[in-house]
Parts: sequence; structure tokens; C-alpha cells
Amino acid sequence: MKKNIVLILCISMLLFSCGKKKVGNFKVDNFSNGKAGEMILVMDDGFFTESQEKTVIDILQQAQPAINQIEPMFDVLHFQNKDFTSNFLRHRNIVNFDCKETYSSNTITFDRNAWSNPQVYILIKGNNADSCVALFQNNADTIIKLLYDNDLKRVQYAFNRDLEPTIQKTLREKFGIKLCVPMHYFIANQEEDFLWLRYRTNKNDRFIMVYSLPAYELTEENVMNARDSITKKHIPGAVKGAYPIITRKFGFPIVEDTKIGNRNGIEMRGLWESVGDHMGGPFYSFTFLSPDKQHCITVDGFVYAPQENKRDFLREVEAIVKSIK
Repeated sequence: MKKNIVLILCISMLLFSCGKKKVGNFKVDNFSNGKAGEMILVMDDGFFTESQEKTVIDILQQAQPAINQIEPMFDVLHFQNKDFTSNFLRHRNIVNFDCKETYSSNTITFDRNAWSNPQVYILIKGNNADSCVALFQNNADTIIKLLYDNDLKRVQYAFNRDLEPTIQKTLREKFGIKLCVPMHYFIANQEEDFLWLRYRTNKNDRFIMVYSLPAYELTEENVMNARDSITKKHIPGAVKGAYPIITRKFGFPIVEDTKIGNRNGIEMRGLWESVGDHMGGPFYSFTFLSPDKQHCITVDGFVYAPQENKRDFLREVEAIVKSIK
């Protein structure tokens, strides 16, 4: 492997204007395209072996964490460079291997909003196939996080065009927060320190819970116990007496310290199951201390879709949770 591998981390903010209309901080006329969970991989068969291509695709299609079935992180559309035309430049997530033996070095560049918004464009440019794949592998965690966060951002931008005003008023008055909750969600139940939002279809349900409890230490066990107490009290199951709780097995839930916006807290992703019934699904939550340090506030999104893929539904509720302001 050559020693001239250069790592270039340049996160640029190139905003190309195609019109004056804006929603939030993005231009509607320049909105990126692509289906949920979809990304473009540009990688030439003539330069890379089948095994090298498989190495890259396997990383991009690793299993989505914390759902109760195997689904890939991304659906990969694989193109050759000659076929990667201007028609695809506005896709929101692109990884491009631009490799030729005449290039003098091997580099990786991270770019934002080069041709649309929101967009992540990752360019791996080099003269050696092994070195280029190694660059990708060495930066795999960064690459996956950039692509994943951008998937969530596009959901948030889309929902910001269609906010439900009654829900916004209730969130502000009860908890002093704002979330990008679109019109198709409705208030299913509310109490003084609790709000349950719901989106129902014939096949699935998506839920957002927001609740406030007297301040407690933000430990893994405390956050889990708080959630179980809230769902037992406020979220009825389909069968009388049933209620959802956190599944505490299979290595779940996954709990980590995180920061969303200007709030430090704990994120939790995992599975829920129903006591007294055969129901379950994935969830994502964020818990933080209120500005006056008197309460712990949790924003929680969970999904029930028994006969469907759940990845995109989970990302929808996660995007709502992570839109907190």
C-alpha cells in the first residue's frame, strides 16, 4: 500500500441558489432527491475487483441497529463513473470513487450541499485501488454517521414545511420545546406532564411521547425505569391490561451520552414489547435536564409495524426527536 495516502476532511457549506423561496435554512427549489434510506455509490468495475466492491457495499449495507429484523442501513444504487451524469447530482447521499492510475495521491473529501440541500457528497480520489478502499474503511464510522444524519435531516426539512400548529403550541406550553411534527400526527392523549402524539395507517402506527418527571440522575437504569413507568401509566395496549415496556435482552437497549442542539443528555435506542400481548417494535428516545434543572424531559419515538420493514419508520420518529429546539 502506498504511503502517500492523504486524509482531507473538508466540510464545506456550498449553497447553490435556484430560487428565493426558503423553508427554515434550506432552499425549496434546490431540495435534494432520493428515496428514504437510499444512497448512490459510484465505483468503477474496471478499477476495483468484485471483492473490493463487496467490501464497500457490505459496510454501507450493514444492519440498521436496534430494530427487530435485519434491514440494511442504506439501499445502495451502484453506478459506474461514466453513468454518473448530472441527473444524479442532486441526490442527497453520494459516495464517489474517482480513481485513475494517473492521479498523484489518494485522498478523501467530505462535502456538504455541493449540488442540493441537504446533501452529503464524499469523494475518494486516488491511483491505487487498495489505498482507496483502505481510506473508505478507515473512515467508515464517519461516513456512515454523515450519511445517516443527512437522511434524518432531509426528513426534518420536509416536515418543517407542514408543521401541526396545535401540537407546536402544546409542546411550547407544556415543555418549552419545539419539534418538527407534521400535520398527519394528532394528539392521542395528554396530561399535565405528558403528551402522546400518534400517526395511524391501516398497516402501522408511529408514536411520539414527550414527558417530564422531577429531576433524577441520568443513568441508564433510571432512564429505562422512567420510560417503563410512563408507558405503563399512559400507553394502553390492544388487549385490556396490556402495556409496552423496554426489551432488556439481546444487548438492548443501546444507551449513550449525546448532545442534540444545545442540550446534553442520554439517547436510548432499542426494542419495546408488550406485557400481556404479542406486540413490539423499535424505539428511539432522548432525555435531558430542563434548563432550571428541576425536571428531566424525555422525547421518545416508537413504531408498531408488524408486517412491514421498520427502518424508514424508525428514522422518521428519530428525526422528529432529534429536531428538538
